[in-house]
Amino acid sequence: MHHAPQGQSIWGTINTCVEIALDVYMILAKDKEGNEQEGLMVRKNAAKGVLSKETASIGQESGGWLCYGKDTKDIPLYEILQRRLADCKRMEATIMGQMGELKQDGKQKRTDFFGECAPPKTEPGCIAGQTRKVRNGIYLVNEGDGAKLAVHRKIADQFMTPAAVGFGARKGGYIFYDTTASAIALNELKSVFEEAAALVISEDSLYASLHKNYPAYTSFYNQCMPETARIPTVDAPTDLFLSVQLAAERSKEKTDADSFVQTGEYQEEFGEQVDFGIGG
Repeated sequence: MHHAPQGQSIWGTINTCVEIALDVYMILAKDKEGNEQEGLMVRKNAAKGVLSKETASIGQESGGWLCYGKDTKDIPLYEILQRRLADCKRMEATIMGQMGELKQDGKQKRTDFFGECAPPKTEPGCIAGQTRKVRNGIYLVNEGDGAKLAVHRKIADQFMTPAAVGFGARKGGYIFYDTTASAIALNELKSVFEEAAALVISEDSLYASLHKNYPAYTSFYNQCMPETARIPTVDAPTDLFLSVQLAAERSKEKTDADSFVQTGEYQEEFGEQVDFGIGG
């Protein structure tokens, strides 16, 4: 059984000892003058599995420990945190893989055993008749500030990553995403529910939107997923993955075209004549 360092250290008498990883301890000690000193101690015979050779070589040996003072302790601490992050990513990848298998087996339908989810409560500015049920626990809502995708927390907890949930706004039992942020939710739900996949009119636009608007989420998601399930880099227009976005874009193009025609007619009648270089 391994014991934590105690008693005397190179910095003085140990007052506080906190294990931050296996065989790694953060130390607070008092020197002979009563000054508090901070350091990090790594059990020497465990250093090979925790630290790089370079980092191990700069530790000061003392009684079977490698000691790092205030000027060097951040170096082993950074490596330890890197290893912990890598472990978390591997664990998340394993969990996501297991969730993928459950989805493919059709076991996602178990959410329906929770019973019918009540529709989301909308804001006072919600347009009458514009709450559309996609499926149990997933709705499209047209509020005063635009269309939103509403996902019940039971769905989100089962089939969405915490990172994806964090991009939505919690209201009541639902998580709301505006049209831009809905790319994140739909990216994770479209492989689970056919009804969610049917909302996406262009997967290429969805992927392009994620890369452009949410690079941090995209990078995190791709690091956690197997290669075949990652968000690909595509050359496609952004923010045109929903029919409401496409309709808005077409309306804008029509408005711009009408404005151009009207301006052109005005200039033709009253404006300056332009010589395009044709004729003598």
